[in-house]
Amino acid sequence: MQVKMGWARRAAVIGAAALLGAGLVACGSDDDKGSDTETTAAATTRLFEAQNGTIEIPGDPQSIVACGYAVLPLIQSGANLSGICEWGREDDNMDAETKKAYDALPKVGPDGAISALNYEAVTAADPDLIILGVPSRAQSQVDMGKLQALAPVVFLGPTTPADWRTLGEQFADAANVSDSYGAFIEQYDARTQEISKKYQDKLGGLKFAGVCSVCAPDPGEFVREYKSSYVTNLFDDLGLQFPGQTDNPEDGHSEYVAFERISDKLGDADVIVYGVELDGSVTPEMQEVIASPLWQNLPAVKAGNIVQVKHAQAATHQTALLALDSIDEGLGALPAAKQ
Repeated sequence: MQVKMGWARRAAVIGAAALLGAGLVACGSDDDKGSDTETTAAATTRLFEAQNGTIEIPGDPQSIVACGYAVLPLIQSGANLSGICEWGREDDNMDAETKKAYDALPKVGPDGAISALNYEAVTAADPDLIILGVPSRAQSQVDMGKLQALAPVVFLGPTTPADWRTLGEQFADAANVSDSYGAFIEQYDARTQEISKKYQDKLGGLKFAGVCSVCAPDPGEFVREYKSSYVTNLFDDLGLQFPGQTDNPEDGHSEYVAFERISDKLGDADVIVYGVELDGSVTPEMQEVIASPLWQNLPAVKAGNIVQVKHAQAATHQTALLALDSIDEGLGALPAAKQ
């Protein structure tokens, strides 16, 4: 999934999602209770705080349509999905089990284009809950009347790439699968602590910098990443330093920079990180950067202080565990880590 526009230019401020109240159970005779699990689940509702307001949703949804960043967390946590939007860079973001489940689900829209949602496909999925993992500002790009006539609609979207950590928990909460999603959080936390302790003494004082390998800048440009950006956010929990900021504060965590400024933006970095494909190759955009003599003359490049990250577009705790394995390998190969 390529990124063209900066997050600060295309994302709304993310609202905190929380459970506001207990469910209201529909009335019925004692003889009816427990006779139909799905009917009982559909009759129980609760209030959920989303970016588009306080939404009454099923307590245990049985048919969920999910788009955007909601797709992978809900697949990996075993939610009751009946339709999903496509998700780009499937191989990089999914293990084999997730990919199999992803392929089997009906698709209701293309990757990264909520405005092209297929309403007939959404209707065919017969949802009792629709979760759109895109910023609430995207509400203007969909026909809310059509969607709300089918099921409650929840918007929960990112402001920065690092938001997948909290968003995953919110998606799982809305889908009533928090228990299964939580197991991966525990594994992730344990792995980040392990890596942090392993390298803190030797690498904690170094300056790290990131380059986006899947962004789509104009020819002759690259995307410099700072803390909590597309690739660098995977290092957020490791205690390593990604100092600096964009020239324009509105650009947030990354910026488009002309090649001739590579030295200005990356010259003081001790270590540079960027994403690679699962086979170790780089995207054409990144290859153009690497081929530049200005890149090759950077102190970090000359010293071999490069960390290549597989699964660099990880957006769930489960997939981030794969990225952490790649980061661990890359950090361990740094000359400073071997001393």
